[in-house]
Amino acid sequence: MKGELEHVPTSGEGKKRKVRTPGESSFGSVVDRLSSRDWRFLIDLYICRCMPISVAVEHYFWSNPVDDPNYARSSRDKQEEMHAKSLKSAKLRTQRKLFDLYAKGVLEKSNALPDELDKAPKLRTRVKGETWYYLTTRGLRLVEMRIGVLEESKLSKLELDLERAKKEHFWELAKVYLELKYNQLEQIGAKQFIDWDWYPSLSILGNKDFYIEVRPDAVFRLDEQVFYIELDRSTEPVQRSPFVSARNQQVSIENKLQRYKQVMHYKDAPLIQKNGIIAFIVPEARYEARLNNIRAAAKTVFKGFDTQVFVGRTIGDVLSQRFAAAGRKDG
Repeated sequence: MKGELEHVPTSGEGKKRKVRTPGESSFGSVVDRLSSRDWRFLIDLYICRCMPISVAVEHYFWSNPVDDPNYARSSRDKQEEMHAKSLKSAKLRTQRKLFDLYAKGVLEKSNALPDELDKAPKLRTRVKGETWYYLTTRGLRLVEMRIGVLEESKLSKLELDLERAKKEHFWELAKVYLELKYNQLEQIGAKQFIDWDWYPSLSILGNKDFYIEVRPDAVFRLDEQVFYIELDRSTEPVQRSPFVSARNQQVSIENKLQRYKQVMHYKDAPLIQKNGIIAFIVPEARYEARLNNIRAAAKTVFKGFDTQVFVGRTIGDVLSQRFAAAGRKDG
């Protein structure tokens, strides 16, 4: 009828309100459900850049059956059974939790084997390998808010994705960080972000007039001591070729040490920078020759300051050498 008012349904009339499913829950509710273990995983992933699911199982979701009071008095077969059950439960917990974070837009994953995909279908053995996890843009901002990263220091998702081209290098560096955190510092009660920090790929500037700069693979701070971490993959020569002039800046360990010396010892450098330790970690060294050659280069460059360079296969080796040197100095 013309002029009749349109009927407006009262509450409860018309279509039922759509009920929000768990998968459609707000991001705020996702944050509210994150446990301390979840935060620990996300923060480590932020620092490591990438992580395979097997490592996530080991570090965050596996309960060691050795802690069970019945373990010590059990037979060997029973102990193996307890290990198998514990590992199976950890894998299920990991898959459920990481899938939940993936579904909520915090994580992304990749498990494709590109070399296998290049083959003809009948020649492929499998096209999927171990699943690797990365943070999404949402995940990056979430962790940065949690740990208080300054605006100018926040990570670019584009740069993070480009770093996947060097995934093997970043994962070797991540293993140094995880070894340091869980096998060195956590056992002595050192608290991350208070007693120690780890900064991947942080530039260290020297004399601003000449713009001298070095970029360690990572910077590790332990109390008032700074370590400049150099992960050596034995791919660059230790000394420059005698047939190439120094002006050509040929890449070498010795050349890199020379730049470190300029950055660390210029007159206006802060004390913590001057007293820094250059830590060369050579995880793939099969013999002592590579390690000894780097030590010899350090003595050549630093002369009386060669105690600022330590070389080892692991971060534990470097810390042991540093503490031993400090003990000799105090004695």
